[in-house]
Amino acid sequence: MLRLQWLGLVLVLGMALVLAACGGDDEPSPTPTNTESPPENSTLAPARLDLQRDYERLRAAHTALAAVWEGLAAGEQVQCGDDLTPPGPENIAGGDPDQAELAGLLRRAAIDLDEAARLWQSECRNPRQNIDPQTINRGLLAVRSAGDALAEAETLLAD
Repeated sequence: MLRLQWLGLVLVLGMALVLAACGGDDEPSPTPTNTESPPENSTLAPARLDLQRDYERLRAAHTALAAVWEGLAAGEQVQCGDDLTPPGPENIAGGDPDQAELAGLLRRAAIDLDEAARLWQSECRNPRQNIDPQTINRGLLAVRSAGDALAEAETLLAD
């Protein structure tokens, strides 16, 4: 039961981060201290903002799925029931050639997270006492690969 509460807490925190990133507060935002001039082509900013939002949704999904697969690898009992469906790769913003590398990394993360989620959903549909170690390894590899892609994407977003 404690593990289920822990997983629930991780999901709630992940969703709180997503909601916080999307705004929603009534306080005015602080005046930016960045003195750089905006890019000449102002159409880049919305594309980058969309990719930032995609990154945040993928990061929240990664956190939840990593908790599941790492818990299983550690021999913990993980409860089914929570929807752990990440954003699909077809939903990742793109089209801006200047953001192609970032969009590609986010799509790769989405594909890997989709694989980890499908494996978990399959296990939940056919519950068994012990999950096959190969399945656990596949889930871990998918989650870790997604984490690598998200780390690379984070570096690009910081630039």
